[in-house]
Amino acid sequence: MRNDFPLHDDEGTSFGFGAGSALRLGDVSYNMLLEAIRGFELLHVPESCSKRFTWYASIPSKRKYFDWSHRRDVLFLCHDEIAESLLDDNPSSFCVVLTDEEQVPDWVTLKSRRNRVVIVKQNKRFYSYDSKLQSLFVNDLIWENEMDRVVYNRGRLDRLISLSEDMLGNFVCITDTGYNLIAYSRGIEPPEEGYRYLVDNNCYSEHEVKEIEEQVLANVGEKSRLVFCGPNERHRHPALHYPVFIDNAYLFHVVLVCENGSIESLRDLFLKFMRRVISICNDFWKTTVNLESPWHRVLAGLIDEEPMTEDYIDAQLAKTAIPASEQFRLLRFQFSSRKPFQERSHVIEAAKNLNNGFVYPFMHEGDLLVLLYSASISEAALSGRGVYSDVDEHIYKPFGIAAGASQVFFDVRDIELAHRQASIAYAMRAPLRNEFEALYGFADIPCYAFEHILKYYILTEGYDSDLVEFSFDHSILKRLAEEDKAAGTEIAKLVWVYLNNGRNATDTAKLVHVHRNTVLYHISRLEKRFDISFESPSLRSRMILDYHRLLLEDHL
Repeated sequence: MRNDFPLHDDEGTSFGFGAGSALRLGDVSYNMLLEAIRGFELLHVPESCSKRFTWYASIPSKRKYFDWSHRRDVLFLCHDEIAESLLDDNPSSFCVVLTDEEQVPDWVTLKSRRNRVVIVKQNKRFYSYDSKLQSLFVNDLIWENEMDRVVYNRGRLDRLISLSEDMLGNFVCITDTGYNLIAYSRGIEPPEEGYRYLVDNNCYSEHEVKEIEEQVLANVGEKSRLVFCGPNERHRHPALHYPVFIDNAYLFHVVLVCENGSIESLRDLFLKFMRRVISICNDFWKTTVNLESPWHRVLAGLIDEEPMTEDYIDAQLAKTAIPASEQFRLLRFQFSSRKPFQERSHVIEAAKNLNNGFVYPFMHEGDLLVLLYSASISEAALSGRGVYSDVDEHIYKPFGIAAGASQVFFDVRDIELAHRQASIAYAMRAPLRNEFEALYGFADIPCYAFEHILKYYILTEGYDSDLVEFSFDHSILKRLAEEDKAAGTEIAKLVWVYLNNGRNATDTAKLVHVHRNTVLYHISRLEKRFDISFESPSLRSRMILDYHRLLLEDHL
């Protein structure tokens, strides 16, 4: 905080803290001002005002005033003789004006002024009003600084509530996703039966849970935001609810019961309080799941196509194993916003064991993304079958959460395309489930791989041709066709004939003019090389699709 005093008037007179000095004291809203002066005899208040004040200046003299035009968002306390000039010379200012008259001064009726003044009938000495407004600013400053100190020191939520009791003046409680009590105002009695039940039993009653879910959570759209609930048959006082979502995870629920004070002022104070609550919750989430690191932000930035210099990307990724890796896959696990925080943490810890630990898990828009990487040049290193089995063991069976998976890709800068693949694969899981049901008699799939979703994706309207081209370019058969072209072999053609003849090695050998054992040798070698099985109908249908693409491009 910066206090610009002592200050000087036009005659060079210096004065310090007190009347005539300007205090830079943070953030006082118009609603907080009205609440502070509601005991005054008010002759005029604006019909509506959204002002916030960062400076306070009192002008006790009726004969002259001081120039504060270099300060923005100043709240003046002054007499009506100088208020008109103050407002004209300080366009962003607002005045609490003291008058000896019984009615509103004529100049207030001008449109440019009436929404910038509160007119008070002066019944006390000037310094009584000045003391009241100074206290408003100073108390708010002390409170905000104390809250910031708690956040900076990674303090507890109950400490944040404790030091806020005087400013909020009403009962506050914080519960977790299971509606268990985390912290509450210990110096303020619970004002109603539902909140007394919460304190006595450390959890909400079934009636309260139902009301929160129906009136609050059903309307917030999985985002942290303020919800006002008016009084009803069960609650005689209105309440401000604030569900806290971090990375789309519903972590905490905060309630302020509005028993004393205006709703408007309490809302502004509560939002100040909630900014610090959310900071603590954010720190708790990031620290607990241990996913916050510079290179995670780079990966998220690549996905979101944020502007980043190549030097910055290289410098951050140099701290990882990514530059030395030859191939990647990206997995996307979608969390339900109502999934308990503890379970999310267990899932994230389990994800760190995928691919023998050669992974980078990170949160992105509420999803858990897991980048699998390998320094091996073996095409089997990140095979579909291996990833399928890995996800099944570590995530799907223990937690029932399936993954969308990208194809293998070779440049980490293609992670944006891989993310789209994984997202599409998960979103279009229904046709693959139907396919599995028809082929194998079950639809229990732990990992939906984009290589098997592609055929459904290109049948939809508005598919992305760049993504389709990227997908075909990273297929097994595209690699075989390129190798054939470079080496003068015809392995891709052999596989095409093999698939089109019902995987009959004898018929295939006759058509490509080689021995049957040669066909079996090449098929076996390919299965081992890519960790695939030609027994799989899903693999065969994808390869047929790839062959048609190669024929279309005249690459076969």
